[in-house]
Amino acid sequence: MIDQTARDEWRAHWKVVLGTFIAMGLGYGGWSFTSSQFVQPLQAAFGWSRGQIALAFQVALFAGLVAPLFGRLIDRVGVRPVLCSCLVLVGASYLLIAHSGGNYTLFVAAYALLVFAGMGTTGVAFTRAVAGWFTTSRGTALAVSRIGYSLAGAFMPVLAYHVIKAHGWQAGYYLLAAVALLVALPISWLLVRDRREAVELNDKGKPISVLNPALWLALISDRRILLVCAAAALTYGPCVGILSQLQPMLTDKGLPAGVAAQYSALLAISVVVGTLTTGLLVDRIWAPAVGCAFTLLPVVGIALLLPGTPTPVMAGIGLILIGLAQGAEIDVIAFIIARYFGMKSFAAIYGLSTLFIAAFAGLGGIAFGFAFDHFKSYNQALVGAAVLFLLAAAAYLFLGRYPAEPGVRTRKPL
Repeated sequence: MIDQTARDEWRAHWKVVLGTFIAMGLGYGGWSFTSSQFVQPLQAAFGWSRGQIALAFQVALFAGLVAPLFGRLIDRVGVRPVLCSCLVLVGASYLLIAHSGGNYTLFVAAYALLVFAGMGTTGVAFTRAVAGWFTTSRGTALAVSRIGYSLAGAFMPVLAYHVIKAHGWQAGYYLLAAVALLVALPISWLLVRDRREAVELNDKGKPISVLNPALWLALISDRRILLVCAAAALTYGPCVGILSQLQPMLTDKGLPAGVAAQYSALLAISVVVGTLTTGLLVDRIWAPAVGCAFTLLPVVGIALLLPGTPTPVMAGIGLILIGLAQGAEIDVIAFIIARYFGMKSFAAIYGLSTLFIAAFAGLGGIAFGFAFDHFKSYNQALVGAAVLFLLAAAAYLFLGRYPAEPGVRTRKPL
């Protein structure tokens, strides 16, 4: 039975969930799904090597550095102004890339603008909007709002592929700009807003600066915040490592290339299932226990992938278990941040977790590649990933009980 309070929450704030469902994957968030569609067209158009193109794309690894600052800014001024301003810049960045005219320096600069502005259009903004309006059904609301992101990952690459094939690579960037400016921007402006908390003031009665060192020291001095960041990074890092080498890893283990490619879709479906399942569970069960349980699943999945020639069924089940953990991670982290620390510093803490995730995601992809180069096998990297998943599961359990009054346990910054 659905609690009456939960019904009231949905009746009052369903528009925020709907807006997030539609817009979250149509700004910068959707770029990761479509970026590979541009590699060969750019190579053919300008003669750039794939390494040059990949190097430009790796600017994304540094975007995590500014995620906490975007988060703090969102906590300070609200979701809507930051989100909508950044969507305008994202659309402009796509147009600038389309008109880079083969100038590699301009291409990299425009892509850097896309990545850094894009940080304000990711979960740092959207999850804060959703989490602030829901309490009884917060986990469910976060899960439903993220499904649209996964759906965008399913249809945007196909749409971009056909547009590029018919009209060229520039048209592909025009498509992304149009989606950001004509769909994500108005939807976000009309539907996505957050519940405003009182702005934190210093001893002189003035709002605390976004760049105030004491404020950041207050956040990272809280042991629980570091545990949350560790749990997120130690889950997401190995997931990215496995996904970055999924096709060659499966074919090296004897699976036909076609079957291996189909397993990517299986993994995507399991991510959606993990998202919805954990969203429902954290509304009813202690969230760290849910996070721990789902983070242990890929340990079993890796055990199924370790044999030299796993059967297709073993490999499929293994990937499903990994996908369930990946789908669970974002929802559980967002829920835990809101439940343990409240909404006043939600986006700043979420941004810190994004910084940790970005670092470990980059390291995960690199580690899997170099592990294969050295050992001529992915098994050593898989074992390392299993160890990281175990550490992430333990980090969840060390969070302790829900606090009676959510907040950061530190002195107020000056």
